[in-house]
Amino acid sequence: MLFDLAPAEWRIRHLRAAGGDRLHVVRGDVTALAEVLDAARGGGVSAIVHLAYVLGAESNERPELATRVNILGTTHVLEAARLGGVERVLLASSIAVYGADGEYRPDQLPLGEDAPLYVARGLPIYGAGKVYLEHLGAHYAARYGLAVAGLRPSIVYGWGRERGASAFAGELVDRAAAGEPATVGFGDARVSLVYVDDVAEQFLALLTAPPARFARRRFFNTGGDACTVRELVDAVRRLVPGARIEVTSAGEPDVAGLATRLTDRALEAELGVRRSFTPLETGLRAHIEMARRRGGGAP
Repeated sequence: MLFDLAPAEWRIRHLRAAGGDRLHVVRGDVTALAEVLDAARGGGVSAIVHLAYVLGAESNERPELATRVNILGTTHVLEAARLGGVERVLLASSIAVYGADGEYRPDQLPLGEDAPLYVARGLPIYGAGKVYLEHLGAHYAARYGLAVAGLRPSIVYGWGRERGASAFAGELVDRAAAGEPATVGFGDARVSLVYVDDVAEQFLALLTAPPARFARRRFFNTGGDACTVRELVDAVRRLVPGARIEVTSAGEPDVAGLATRLTDRALEAELGVRRSFTPLETGLRAHIEMARRRGGGAP
């Protein structure tokens, strides 16, 4: 079941073409508890993967909306799971719960899940909401026995990403694949990037992990490829010879204060999840191929 306020028809077509012909789409709003509860109680739902969230810059510009969707919406999902008898809820946290690399001592890097949560300076509403989401999930697990866990993804990239911190990467890859010029800023800033398929595999692993494995820790870093934006552009140019990409920079060390040096060791050490990490150029190549097959970026 896909529960979405405004499900994009092109995404639904893509999912069904990829083998999701049993996909059931329900139009609904996470800020309306009754709608979430109706969905949780219908169709034999045993687990929820909650991804609805007002992203980065928009959360800064529209804090009231961000609070309703990110805080109240997450509460509704957990409450609907409790009332609807859903056994497991997976939540998407973020590396925005951490501060920038420079805010930590050298011996604290790369950042593991026990590092202090300073919140990314450029995404205060977004990052603070993710910290609250984690505490709320832990509360529902302790008080009501829900199996709650989640991921702290690095910046997720891949074809079809239209919003969020990696939207700039998606646009430059789409434009390069289509032979169009592109301009990208933050050239010297470092970013930690993770391919969308890797994150999907990690969520699947959390869906099947024994709940007892979440006793010590519930939220896990995804890890990622750390590079500068300029290095990202160089990788795209290697894959698309002749790509016309202009890179600008004001000397920014990072994007929005997001951490770039992170470890994902806890996933394997504590959950036994051995993931296949997609190298950056492999993920970019898949993005380029998909963009060309689909005639560019997402409709």
